[in-house]
Amino acid sequence: MTFAGLLAFLGLAVVTMDVLGGVLAMGMLLRGGTMRHLLAFAGGYVAVVVAATLVLHPLLTLLGRWLHPVLESNDAIGAVEAVVGLALIGFGVHQFRAASQPPGPHGPLEERAAPKRLATVPLVLGGVAFAGTALADPAFTIAVGMASQEQHLTLRIALLVVWNLVYQLPLATVIVAAAVGRHEQIVARVLEIFSPRRRMLQTVLAAVLVLAGLAVLADGAVALLGGHVPWLRQLIMLR
Repeated sequence: MTFAGLLAFLGLAVVTMDVLGGVLAMGMLLRGGTMRHLLAFAGGYVAVVVAATLVLHPLLTLLGRWLHPVLESNDAIGAVEAVVGLALIGFGVHQFRAASQPPGPHGPLEERAAPKRLATVPLVLGGVAFAGTALADPAFTIAVGMASQEQHLTLRIALLVVWNLVYQLPLATVIVAAAVGRHEQIVARVLEIFSPRRRMLQTVLAAVLVLAGLAVLADGAVALLGGHVPWLRQLIMLR
């Protein structure tokens, strides 16, 4: 994989980073969970992701042969970009509307209904269910496909491990924080920083989504109207 390919590969993990895992893990700890419960949840997630990766690698190789004519077509990829661009604009508009609404009332975390003692097996199953959010994310499939282009098995595994650690950085951060007993300080600091700025941050996110959507839509339109190679095709073909 070239340096440009590596930047795109890791950038994909940063852009699509999954914050839900960190939120769920923090909630477990604040409800009386231990490191054992947290590792059970993460273990269920990891088991499914590893199994899915092992299945996806040969499947993507096979599909790559079948979809080669599509991937070589600027018009086909341009049409996909147009759809993605419209979706991003739609998400951005939704975020603008959400930012204009006042936050709903809620009590302190410790007052919300949740079991104080957490069983291990349900948390493993919870981690398995949570893995579905990663499998449904197109970024996961793209990352496996990009890593599959690397011929050396050891390096391919290392790339995927690093990608998943970045993708689930909030979850990994909570696990490390819990291991050193700092998770309560972290959640207090996050609430202190982000709660008063919720509307501003949500508006900024909405603006970023809309601008990204317009850029992707424009790139797809140019590809459909001329001989431009779409960004998505350039990403897929990176080595």
